[in-house]
Amino acid sequence: MKSNAPKFTAIEHMNTYRDSCARFSSVIGKLSAKETLVQIQSCPDWNIHDLLSHVTGLCVAISQGDAPPADTQNWVDQQVISRRGLSSTEITAQWQGSLNDFSAIATSDMRLAMPLTYDLLVHEFDLHHALQNPPVLTDNDALLLAMNVAALILHGDISKAEVGSLLLVANDYEWQCGLGDVIATLDLSAATNPIFELVRLTGSRRSQSQLFAYPWQGDFERILPLLSHMELPLHDIVE
Repeated sequence: MKSNAPKFTAIEHMNTYRDSCARFSSVIGKLSAKETLVQIQSCPDWNIHDLLSHVTGLCVAISQGDAPPADTQNWVDQQVISRRGLSSTEITAQWQGSLNDFSAIATSDMRLAMPLTYDLLVHEFDLHHALQNPPVLTDNDALLLAMNVAALILHGDISKAEVGSLLLVANDYEWQCGLGDVIATLDLSAATNPIFELVRLTGSRRSQSQLFAYPWQGDFERILPLLSHMELPLHDIVE
């Protein structure tokens, strides 16, 4: 992948993770038991309690040396299922209790630090959307960090397809994902928060109609099937 965006160390990833954890936990702590049952539109199989169980479960598992097996999806699902009988307070306590051990492991391995920080930031945005609150993240570096990881995932998917490359632009920053000549470009510099929007659209958080509405240039229809690594939401997600 080619990009002029700044690179971040494992320690910077974990500092970002801890900041997101603090914000996420603060929001959860203010919710009633009924509010934690609100569905996550961008993850329709989960409610807020499940979302908390997911981010907590990953942290606890890694802190205990339980790395994802080949059947990653079942491993992820079990983190949620095993916590359905616990209260949000109990789950948050698990998260906080595992944070130091998790941080020590993740800072020694960028392969853990990068995807898990990205995953938590994405789900922090999902939480705020479910509650119909605007995200409170104002740290531009955290958004750039998340976008770097999103672009790496997209680079891998497009490279495997051998269709050329996609250029994503947000103000002064660019990410070229894929191999070979650029066949499509998406410049969101005119958006209110272009990096946030790129993070969300590359993370399968925009509907098909929303994806088609972006100001694409070039052969974007060849790229669209590769743009999302999860099922797209059926209805528009407006943040």
